[in-house]
Amino acid sequence: MKEFEVSRWSDEFNKHPIHQLLDEADECIAVEVDDTDAEFEGERRRLKNVLGTLRAVVAGLDPDFYPKQSLDQIHQHFKGHVLNQLKAFSEQKSIVQLRTANDNATSYAPQIFNIAAMSRPQEAQQAVANAQDAFTSFSASMEAEAKETSQRLSTNEAELAAVSEKAAALDQKLSRLDASAIEKLAEWQDEFTEKQTTRAEEHSAAQIEREKKFSENLKAQIELFEQGRLDAIAKQMALFDTSFEDFKKSAEIARREIKGNQVAIRQLHDLVTDETVTGGYHKSSKDEGRAANFWRFASIVCLLATAIWLAYKVNHGFEALENGGVNWPDLITASSLTAIFLYAAGYTSRQSKMHRDNETLLRSYALETQALDPFIASLSSKEQQAIKAELVRRMFGQQNANGSTESAKLDDGTLKTLVDKVSDTLSEAVSKVVDKG
Repeated sequence: MKEFEVSRWSDEFNKHPIHQLLDEADECIAVEVDDTDAEFEGERRRLKNVLGTLRAVVAGLDPDFYPKQSLDQIHQHFKGHVLNQLKAFSEQKSIVQLRTANDNATSYAPQIFNIAAMSRPQEAQQAVANAQDAFTSFSASMEAEAKETSQRLSTNEAELAAVSEKAAALDQKLSRLDASAIEKLAEWQDEFTEKQTTRAEEHSAAQIEREKKFSENLKAQIELFEQGRLDAIAKQMALFDTSFEDFKKSAEIARREIKGNQVAIRQLHDLVTDETVTGGYHKSSKDEGRAANFWRFASIVCLLATAIWLAYKVNHGFEALENGGVNWPDLITASSLTAIFLYAAGYTSRQSKMHRDNETLLRSYALETQALDPFIASLSSKEQQAIKAELVRRMFGQQNANGSTESAKLDDGTLKTLVDKVSDTLSEAVSKVVDKG
């Protein structure tokens, strides 16, 4: 096939770097990404369409007459703003690079569609080139083909005559073979029918036998599997019962040891509340709590009685006098009884508050007292005596004070030191118990 001569303009077009840029961009955008979503695929599909459009526009340009300056500008823009983003995408596989590349390509869409006016569809351009090449080749080969056809026609006429003679001979042989084949086919059909019937009977008997054996084997396998399953369940249940009994024994031993260690620790630090000063505080606080609840319920009863009395008087009203005046004795009686109920409600409420304040104060003393022994035990004898003297002055006898008065409390420094020391002592004791266990 004859090739057209390549001009210096078409050679320059074929070597333009825009072709290499499009190839590199296709390779970068075709990298595989494991984790994608609809937005990611939409960005990549749109960018593939943009690059495909640019490739089609460039491919449709006339190599001898194309806008080189516009093509250079598009190459510079896409190389700096699109190809670099795609190279980063091929390494990082992030949708951010695809978005940036799409935005940069969009900003240069007018320049691409300006040169698209000079571009022809690639199929049409290729069709024209192919038609030109085909016409040149056809013109060159038609004469030789005509001569060769004439020679072959002469040769084929002689061969056709020889073939006609052979065809007549073969026709006679075919007629004889046809008659013989009909006879053989009839014999074969009879033999095949007989053998087919025999095979069908044998196959039916064999199939019945196979189904019978399969059913027997299947039943045996099911029974064997069921027995194995029951044996395994029984074995596992026995192992579970044994393990569970061992676990219960271990748990009981551990519970006894923990309970013994707990009692030992509490006796070690003198924290058994029923036998210490703290126990007195706890008992007093419980008594105050019960008293507070009693007076609170009494206050509620008084308020309910007041409400019921007032509702009764409002519904029934006051008896009117014969002269139509105000029944002052009945009004004074109703007001007095209401005032008595309200006074009783106020008194019981104050008593409940007093006992509740005493309960809170005693619970605070119990907590502080309970933390004293482990704290004092960690100090020297001299410091213990000094602290005990100060505590006697500040704490003993405070539980009998009025709940409405301000309680004497430890200063912030002493309380912080007390809490820190108690925390360290209890942590050390728990660590020793855990290590021993």
